[in-house]
Amino acid sequence: MRRPSRSSTPLLRRAAALLATAAALVVAAPAAPVGAASVLPSLPAPNAAELTLRTWSAAPGQSERMGDASVTTAAIFTARDGTPSINPVQVPVRVRILLPEDYRRDPAHPYPVLYLLHGGGGDVEQWSKTDEGNVTAALKDTAFKGIVVMPEAGRAGWYSDWPGHTDGFFAPQWEKFHVKQLVPWIDANFNTVKSASGRAVAGISMGGYGALRYAGRYPEVFSAVGAFSPGTDIYDPGAQSIIADSMWTAGASIQWTGLLDGKFRVTGDTPYRMATVFGQPGTWPGQNPVNLALDGKYASYGGKLALYAGGAGGTGEKEIGAMTAALHQDLKDRAVAHRYCQGAGEHAWPYWGPDLKDFVAYAYGTAPASCPNDWGPETP
Repeated sequence: MRRPSRSSTPLLRRAAALLATAAALVVAAPAAPVGAASVLPSLPAPNAAELTLRTWSAAPGQSERMGDASVTTAAIFTARDGTPSINPVQVPVRVRILLPEDYRRDPAHPYPVLYLLHGGGGDVEQWSKTDEGNVTAALKDTAFKGIVVMPEAGRAGWYSDWPGHTDGFFAPQWEKFHVKQLVPWIDANFNTVKSASGRAVAGISMGGYGALRYAGRYPEVFSAVGAFSPGTDIYDPGAQSIIADSMWTAGASIQWTGLLDGKFRVTGDTPYRMATVFGQPGTWPGQNPVNLALDGKYASYGGKLALYAGGAGGTGEKEIGAMTAALHQDLKDRAVAHRYCQGAGEHAWPYWGPDLKDFVAYAYGTAPASCPNDWGPETP
């Protein structure tokens, strides 16, 4: 069923912001040998779940507990409806992983995993940059004592398996990569709780949409979800405009790869670009958070689902706040226990860091009496 439309302003930065926040690819040094002070553990199954490991190394400029895995997969990219303009079609994809301070391989003490998704125009480094997510500091002394997995998702990938293709006849399959390949690969290589009870997914903006999308479609994979200033309704005309614009400004680009290559872009009108990313409108209810809520797809997350959104104008957050409020009401109408925090915030990192702290306290410890960002008590 089509969700009523609401006005919206950009969920993504425009092209200038994409370039301004981009970080150049960095070649990491090899990991230290096992036993060194800054060691990353060896990986027992480097080539598993349809992923091929290229490098596993320390993340430059980060904690010794943070590593970068570079992998290739047929999911990124897939040839579609013509001869691809890039050869080879597969390109390296990075996954940044933060291990807990006491990480060890003791099978009697597995660790929970938090999959942390970046926003539109961002990249694999977004959650770990000190002037953005600063995840090491954000999670210090919190209730979360597990592994954080921060995967690449493309500047405008929208956490979807694209049914269509770029102008260069190739398509990313981000959902397949994240859920079908990366989750089992992480379980095969790290000491994890290998069930939904040990996995959470959270993200900002486009990544908030991704977190809600994955949680609603895969309740057998995840048991907790946090959405910070999320996209919630792809039927909304304003949201469609931003998604369509992102297909032109960023397309299927990954960090700098393809950002200036027209063959990574998607031309055409808004309906065509929406169909490229999500398929025909008849398939959207199964991908749209508000519809997933109406269909009861979040019922299993009762008590471990959290929504956060500001209400300030000028950054699109006012409209995002209104749409998040509608999702909150859908969940409330269906008696799905959840945390909902809303206030006069903007679409910016100073709000999302506190959101993350609040979410892990709620999901892994005791829910704080008040919401973050001086938003006062949780809105009922």
